[in-house]
Amino acid sequence: MTIIEDITVNGDDSQNVFGNTVGGDLIVQMVRKIQGRPSLVLSEQEVRDKVAVYVPALNHDLIAAVLARDNVVALSGPQGVGKTATAIAVLRHVCPGLRIQHFSAGDDDLEEVGARTQARGYLVRARDENPSRLRAFLEALRVSGGFAVVMGTAVEQRRFADFLTTIELDVPPAETVYLSHLTRRGLGNSRWSYWSRGLELLKGASPGEASRLAALADQIPREGGDEAEVEHAYLGWAAELRVWFDHHPKLLDQTLMIAAATIEPGDESQVYAAALSLARRLDIKPPGAGLAWTPTTGLCELLETVREDERIVFRRRGYAGSVLRHVCDEYPLARMQLLSWVSDLPTDEVLALESKPAYRLVEKFADLAAGYNATEKITQMAGLWAGDNRSDLAYIALAETCLHPTVGGRIRTKLYEWSTQRQTPQTLKLTIARVCEVLGQVHLSIALTRLKHLGTHGNAQVHDEVVQVALSLAGIDPGTVFVTALNWARTALTKPRGEAARLLKVAMRLLLDLLPRFGADELHAVLQIIDLHVTNGDSRLRGDLLAWCRDMADDHRIPVLRMALACAGTLDDGSAAVRARKTFGTELFLALLFVRDAYDVPAILDDSARIDPLSWSSPWRIALSGRFPTASEALSLWLRTAADREDLRAPLTATLALAARGDPAIRQHLTVLVRKWDAGIHHHRPVKEAVLTRILLPDWHRWILVVWVRLRTAVAPGL
Repeated sequence: MTIIEDITVNGDDSQNVFGNTVGGDLIVQMVRKIQGRPSLVLSEQEVRDKVAVYVPALNHDLIAAVLARDNVVALSGPQGVGKTATAIAVLRHVCPGLRIQHFSAGDDDLEEVGARTQARGYLVRARDENPSRLRAFLEALRVSGGFAVVMGTAVEQRRFADFLTTIELDVPPAETVYLSHLTRRGLGNSRWSYWSRGLELLKGASPGEASRLAALADQIPREGGDEAEVEHAYLGWAAELRVWFDHHPKLLDQTLMIAAATIEPGDESQVYAAALSLARRLDIKPPGAGLAWTPTTGLCELLETVREDERIVFRRRGYAGSVLRHVCDEYPLARMQLLSWVSDLPTDEVLALESKPAYRLVEKFADLAAGYNATEKITQMAGLWAGDNRSDLAYIALAETCLHPTVGGRIRTKLYEWSTQRQTPQTLKLTIARVCEVLGQVHLSIALTRLKHLGTHGNAQVHDEVVQVALSLAGIDPGTVFVTALNWARTALTKPRGEAARLLKVAMRLLLDLLPRFGADELHAVLQIIDLHVTNGDSRLRGDLLAWCRDMADDHRIPVLRMALACAGTLDDGSAAVRARKTFGTELFLALLFVRDAYDVPAILDDSARIDPLSWSSPWRIALSGRFPTASEALSLWLRTAADREDLRAPLTATLALAARGDPAIRQHLTVLVRKWDAGIHHHRPVKEAVLTRILLPDWHRWILVVWVRLRTAVAPGL
């Protein structure tokens, strides 16, 4: 059998020192963007808004009846017919007040579904599932009393026909949906309700298209647009673009149009540079070294644009954004070349784009690639950017697509693969950690799983990022993050030595930061984890375990002291595990002694009622019989406290006597240490005699000392 030794792989640490940080502002913007996406985060307000504008499907009652009976129903229909809106409305119809969330049986934690004490509603995409995963999800769903709607096309639902009831959505008229959305926007009695051209456009339209037309009728007039612009925007400018490309068949003119629309707003030199880049990508050779191209004086006329602040701008709303998609749709064989071209533009040295336009291009690339199901292209570019000191670009591409309805599942899978591979470059690991902050806004457990693997395989800089992101996600659900960190610490016991150390250190940093938000039970759980690692973990982590306990003692001195005493007082069975536990408890006890209060007294000795000589003698017995570098100094502090505090003298000296009882070697050693500490100082005599009268050897010497002390104190009490 081949044994793979535990090795440490740091990846390309040199890459993450300069030029690789993703700015905090960029992360905040992306998190806010994700939180603002209604299709991803179903807040209570969003659910209410969707239900308020919902026009019931013609078979709404049938769908609700099946859902109430089976806890699950499958809705089929093409894209845009309103499956999601119907699903939300039906879930709330069957169970008013139900919390609703998107769910993927392949990505999300099935155990969480079954463990929920309150029912939830789940929106499941059929294309993301397979029969075995979906069956497991439905079992957990019924245990929790929840409800689910599985949405997809008839073909996608066919795989589940033997255990799901599938109902084809009977959609309401598009005109009715359009009027409902207008009313919700306060335009119920406006001219848009009677717009004849709009009603013509809706013939044969889906509910989704009707909703979009209502949104355009609300937005475009606010920006000075008219009915014609609403129509063109609704149609995606398809007719106008087709006419333009038909009237301009020259490939050089077309590359100028595509380039200008893609980088808008850009100046003339950038438009020509982008067009030249595209021409080369498509193997189009400009004759005459570019002299055959339209000169700058005719550029705006050719492209039907205007100049604003020396930049080329398309006036018509949505026109520029439609150009690239139009070309991809019309010329599918060139689609991947166009995607590659767009992905090259943000780092093109000739264009030399500033951050904001470069970021816009990455967003455009990510949206386009996701729309055409080009997952591999997204992950390929993210890897290249992260490895080329452009982690900011990789972050945008992954954050934009990790929750996408089409490619999101595969992006999340790739994030998982990267996070579990030791050879993944550290710069990419840092990027993944930051993407997890976005991912965790919707899929908290999925994000934490990837952070766990990053903590296991990352370097110190990655660890810092993992902790920072996890603490940010704790703002969403601190309990889940805390329990997850506990599980990380527990799981570390099963991992190879190097991985265990890295994961435990990340977990403990998280737990210590989160502890102030919780109470005694959580503190006890953390102390138990430390105890487990003391007994069963890597002995090389002993210093870290002690440091974490000392940190906790700042706010939880007594529970940590109790742990130290319990460890030191473990019944000795001769095993290495018990020996490790006893010596750890002793080291921790001695460390706690050096923490002093405002009166320069050890903080753990501030209350005589707490000092139990029997239990407190255990760490002293071990300290006096072993090699503990701080034992002598700790004993001096202990004895000095007994000398200075008469109220503590009796329990402190009794503790030392009990620690030495029955062991001549300890008695001899303690005698030497006490005499050395005394040094003939009059103030020390009561403490020295209180100890030596109990431990001095041989015993006849001790009895002589006892008699002498009694006679002296009887004759001259003050001496």
